[in-house]
Amino acid sequence: MPWWGWIVVGAALLGAETIVDTQFYLVFFGVAALVTGGLALLGLTGPAWLQWAIFGALCVAGALGFRRRLYGMLRRGDAFVSQGTVGELAVARGAIAPGDLGQAELRGTVWEARNTGAAPIAAGERARVERVDGLVLDLHREG
Repeated sequence: MPWWGWIVVGAALLGAETIVDTQFYLVFFGVAALVTGGLALLGLTGPAWLQWAIFGALCVAGALGFRRRLYGMLRRGDAFVSQGTVGELAVARGAIAPGDLGQAELRGTVWEARNTGAAPIAAGERARVERVDGLVLDLHREG
């Protein structure tokens, strides 16, 4: 691929990350494409297979080495769950059987949720937060 092709792909991937929440993976793919394009512009990449190998290695190194820390720093303040959320209504993302764990949305964020009631909670059903255990919401079916 010509050097400018890598630059276009990198810019497109970075732009896509701003539009679609891919949980910060496309940033590393975009940066890897930009770096590969820069190396190709300087004549440091060689044949196409080597360019793709460089791109792949940079993608893996970036995603494994930095993604979790950077994504965690960016998302740290998005939501806050505390005992003050007791009594609020969360929406189950999937069915949660009594005593089982599942996922529920509260304040626009998805949380781990435990059904502490005797009745199952259906997907999309609202459930009241009874208690917060770390980052797990204890839910009881509403109604």
